[in-house]
Amino acid sequence: MFVMNDSFVDYLKSHANSRVYLKPYWGNSGDHLIWLGNELLLEELGITRCADPSKADIILWPGGNPTMWASNIDAWCDCWKRWPVSEFVVAPATFQGNEHRWRYLLKNAPGNVRGAFCRDRESYQNLREVGLRSDIETGLGHDPAFHLKDSAWIKSKCEANTSEYVLASFRNDHESEFVAPRRRPFIRRLLQIWPLSSLERRLQGRRHERFHQRRMELVKKISGANENILEQDASLMSFELFVECVQRASEVHTDRLHCMILALLLGKEVFAYPTGYSKLEGVYEHSVKSWASVRFVREGGGA
Repeated sequence: MFVMNDSFVDYLKSHANSRVYLKPYWGNSGDHLIWLGNELLLEELGITRCADPSKADIILWPGGNPTMWASNIDAWCDCWKRWPVSEFVVAPATFQGNEHRWRYLLKNAPGNVRGAFCRDRESYQNLREVGLRSDIETGLGHDPAFHLKDSAWIKSKCEANTSEYVLASFRNDHESEFVAPRRRPFIRRLLQIWPLSSLERRLQGRRHERFHQRRMELVKKISGANENILEQDASLMSFELFVECVQRASEVHTDRLHCMILALLLGKEVFAYPTGYSKLEGVYEHSVKSWASVRFVREGGGA
């Protein structure tokens, strides 16, 4: 178990006799790392897993970054409605953004919503500002993937480590640091009309390509490598390929939180790059800096 102050672990200990259904959700291989951490934590605490959510005392959302993805917020609402007798609890997660009505939905959540935990201080502040019911437990915890630290599973993976290339693993979605130009509402509507919409997509693609090229130049500059660089969004691989990809790296450059976490657990040198908000920095400050080092890369190549 990841031995650090953790309100989520304390919550689970106080519900040790509960039957827990670990709720699957749409995600990538980083989310599977979260899943494994939850499984290990529940096992170590002696908490019974339940395969039938209708018979569970607690529906446990494993964590992740649900508030920035509409599919996950929809899944929350579905859980609340389908299993009204079971308590709904969110393991340490990121609570960011203002889309998808998550603040309104949590503020007006039904009585079976009983816990929401955060993996960084900014998310905790955001959650506190929502104005939740007093019977909904909140607190700061650690991303469940950290419970794999020093586990037999991670030790076996460390034994297979090699140093074959520099891994550059970057995302290409709305969480990226790349931000599209802001448009006035009437211009946005105009750009939705064909053929302007087609032109805008091409221009947007070129802008993103230039952004990515600058980022790759930073990777080359920092690593000193011009050739032996594997450019691969490893989190989009199957889970075992994701793990193997990070295992084989001599150093890891990434803006993917769980690529950073896995690399740290495997003892790799890690260079973290900004996303559209401070997800990696927040988790590092709260859960990592006391036991490992990450170099955060800034514009212009500073770290």
